[in-house]
Amino acid sequence: MIQQRKKDYLQRLIEEFFKKLQQAINENRLLSDLEQKAMLDECFDFYSTNFNASREDRATSLMEKINEIELLEQYAKLLMLEFDITEKKDKSRLREAFDIVDYIQKTDTTYSWERTVLREDLLHRLDETLM
Repeated sequence: MIQQRKKDYLQRLIEEFFKKLQQAINENRLLSDLEQKAMLDECFDFYSTNFNASREDRATSLMEKINEIELLEQYAKLLMLEFDITEKKDKSRLREAFDIVDYIQKTDTTYSWERTVLREDLLHRLDETLM
């Protein structure tokens, strides 16, 4: 029961972040870098507090610490988002996110359109950074 509440809380945080971002785009205004980073930090803090997951953790370590597929997928989304909004474009973060999504696709037999799109978005960003 507590685990489900944690999962619901994190999903709500991430959904709020994407909702605010989409709303800002629709209104032709951008969230300030400080607002974006604060929301991103809040999401990462949740993982740190509840799963002892550090931003420096490798994908294999994250897969062990975060045992819920949905939360692991959300973490990969956060890594991609972090890459998008930070000035320093760290390709290793994208690779970690891709490794997570690849692991999920291999272990979870249910088809997920969102996961497929996430994987393609990660591949696209990785290809762009190689150019």
